[in-house]
Amino acid sequence: NNNNDDDAIAGGPSCTSTPIMVALQIPTVNRRTVLGTAAAAWTVLLPPTAPAALAFEGGVGGLGKTKPATGVVLREGSAPIQNQQGIVSAEIVSARGNPILVEFQAPYPLLGSSSLQARDLQQPESAFVQVISVTDKKKPAASTKAWNALLIDNIMGPQGKYGAYGTPTDVKISPAVSKDEDGLLLYKATFTTLTPGLRESERKVLLNCQWCDNDSTLVVLVVGTTMVRFKSQQATLNKIAASFVAIDAPKTGLTSSAAAITPTKKL
Repeated sequence: NNNNDDDAIAGGPSCTSTPIMVALQIPTVNRRTVLGTAAAAWTVLLPPTAPAALAFEGGVGGLGKTKPATGVVLREGSAPIQNQQGIVSAEIVSARGNPILVEFQAPYPLLGSSSLQARDLQQPESAFVQVISVTDKKKPAASTKAWNALLIDNIMGPQGKYGAYGTPTDVKISPAVSKDEDGLLLYKATFTTLTPGLRESERKVLLNCQWCDNDSTLVVLVVGTTMVRFKSQQATLNKIAASFVAIDAPKTGLTSSAAAITPTKKL
């Protein structure tokens, strides 16, 4: 692998701290500046009304899995939206039933009204949110075997987007930044998965991981494509990963009980 495609990107480590956004080649770390710059570059790539894609969740980027288990539960009565600049916003529920606000920006259309996935319908590039509950286990330290196992089991397990036709093999996870700055949890992962035609597909993804709700819930934005296309799409994929924010939402007026969440909203 060419190490030049592993330039640093940045995101926020925790819902309890102010997110630090550092996009490639952008000198400031102000989140509004990053999103504004990315929006200016991407606006022309989306239709004027940014309609939701009329396709199932499999297809080119989804590898054929129509309803992968991403752990996402939308707050009752809410639905994700995407504006003309490609910014996707949604209100989801933590493992303990508390509200979390998530946002990321992508030049691909949002897939339907109940999905937290944006995908290029003609190419394998995609970005989706994965929610991981750690309420019944000890929080693993970053960059340890337990940490890697947590990501692999949830994102690349048989129930997920990449495991529909067999568990991914040759999985390697490593930090996407040269050093741990301000607790940033930015990772890259490479693996081989199977397509609907049972052909091997080498993939590379970026993982922006952010802890929420007193570290009971790990919210991850997974951004990637095939290995052969990663280098040509690297600048765009880095920007998408850098735009991700997950923060604890105010609880006022919201249902706090996980039991009250509509089951059909789980993605």
